[in-house]
Amino acid sequence: MAAIKGAIPQWKLRDVEEIRSYLKKYPVVGLVSFRGVSAMQMAKIRREFRDKIKLRVVKNNLIEKALQEEGGKFTKLIDFLGDQVAFVASEMNPFRLFKELEKTKQPSPLKPRQISPEDVVVEKGPTSFPPGPILGDLQMGGLPAAIEKGKIVIKDTVTVVKAGEVVKPEVAKALELLEIKPIKLGLDTRVLMENGIIFTPEDLKIDVEAISQQFGEAYTKALNLAVNAAYVTPETAEILLIKAFNNARNLAINTAILEKGVINDILAKAHSNMLSLASTLPSEALDDELSALLQAKEVKVVEESVEKVEEVKEEKVEEEEEEEEKREEEAIEGLGALFG
Repeated sequence: MAAIKGAIPQWKLRDVEEIRSYLKKYPVVGLVSFRGVSAMQMAKIRREFRDKIKLRVVKNNLIEKALQEEGGKFTKLIDFLGDQVAFVASEMNPFRLFKELEKTKQPSPLKPRQISPEDVVVEKGPTSFPPGPILGDLQMGGLPAAIEKGKIVIKDTVTVVKAGEVVKPEVAKALELLEIKPIKLGLDTRVLMENGIIFTPEDLKIDVEAISQQFGEAYTKALNLAVNAAYVTPETAEILLIKAFNNARNLAINTAILEKGVINDILAKAHSNMLSLASTLPSEALDDELSALLQAKEVKVVEESVEKVEEVKEEKVEEEEEEEEKREEEAIEGLGALFG
């Protein structure tokens, strides 16, 4: 049966109704760009999102019609239509959904004559390539490549293409040889909406590591404040008891309170003070026992000093051996470069 002239195709009506049903059913909806995403990558994304995110690739004019027909808060999303976009809907909160969408991005190389979205910097250092035609390819790509110790190296850090510039074919080839993939391709969030509130990528990007560190610092400061103020909580009770025990013990030792738990420490402190006092007296004022004790103390100090000197010597010998091994390796590399 031929289609009625001027009638709207049924598939368009189905697409609009499907988008409208998602707008009614899901608390979070949005638009994502998929420019540059291959069909294979998109198929993988669909498989991974099947049970948690609704992803529909629909023509922009059909998405706009669905948003207009649903009206109200949803019309705010129209401003974010354009280019190659897909509609997403989910039960997740916007921040978690954004995080899931970011996971779809994969490192990708720049293509010849593509406009670079960012500066591409190649760091100086060695490559895995031996001398050969690749050296010329890298140099044609604007890289300061040279040969050192039998390997091709990049002599200086250089920006081979700046953001907004067209990527020259020779630059793209050089970056491909070095396996540099400076861009990430995947679903790029344009906007997400929850309860009429618009969230752009700038709102949704959260440095989880930095925030976790801030929480850790806040916890540490709060714990220190509570301990110093003797504020008892389940987290501070044990610390306060240990602190009180140590303070009581130090007080008992310093004031020579003869209790069972500190008597040995008091005697040890008295013995140490006695030896310190004896060391200030002339030898004729000391009896044989005190002289023997002082000599034993001096021998112990000397032995400890000798042990430290020996440790320093051993560390120095190990460093010299490592340096010698390094020089031998460099010499072998040099011979390999000459005769390899």
